[in-house]
Amino acid sequence: MRFPAAGVALLELDRPHRRNALDRTLLDGLLAALRELDGDSTVRALVLTGRGGAFCAGGDLDTIGDLGNEAPQDARERMTREFSIAELLLEFHAPTVAVVDGAAVGAGMALALACDLRIGSDGAVFASPFIKMALVPDFGVSWLLARAVGPARATELALSGRKVAAEEAVRIGLLDVVVADPLVQALGRAEALAAAPPEAARATKRLIAAAAAGGGFAEAVDREITEQIQAVRSPEFGQRWAEWSRAVRGR
Repeated sequence: MRFPAAGVALLELDRPHRRNALDRTLLDGLLAALRELDGDSTVRALVLTGRGGAFCAGGDLDTIGDLGNEAPQDARERMTREFSIAELLLEFHAPTVAVVDGAAVGAGMALALACDLRIGSDGAVFASPFIKMALVPDFGVSWLLARAVGPARATELALSGRKVAAEEAVRIGLLDVVVADPLVQALGRAEALAAAPPEAARATKRLIAAAAAGGGFAEAVDREITEQIQAVRSPEFGQRWAEWSRAVRGR
């Protein structure tokens, strides 16, 4: 965990020898780090990446092989705890940016898709390979993938388990953009996001998440009214409005 700019937290998955595959130690560390950062109001943007030319190769293969020996209740308790990482990212109080360089597979795909923005390299690769192991998507992949690319394409990707390279990933919505140095681009984007009013940014995330989860237009407008009534009464509104108004009017 590092803080490369004011208000920006950089969280790096650090098992490069295993392409940052998630074992119990890394999962516990990631959960603890996200909880700590989510409770820190000075964090205005979060960048998530992996070291060593991979984002995250999913669950560690040595761990997956033992899952069938786990008692169902123990499995439910463990998975509920571990999979809450994706929900923490999805509901993080500040904007989040995933830097996808190399593999984002299985649970790694979930981590990337749970972030607000995704910036990749031309070596980025996504896959949901659960079906190849006679498993079903987990870590929130079924919901996150359907939200990102739509239910039909999500079904095709989940049932085939095929790899999606960077160019296709941008075309179908798994990535926002591919650049030569995604970490530099992400840190720059995060620094700009960190300058946004934090309460308005948090409310904007809530509105878009609620809209993506379903419901009609009238419900979305009603939520916007509720949030806007609060926003215009916030301490930040007066100052930000005055600055924006002067800039627009050229004085």
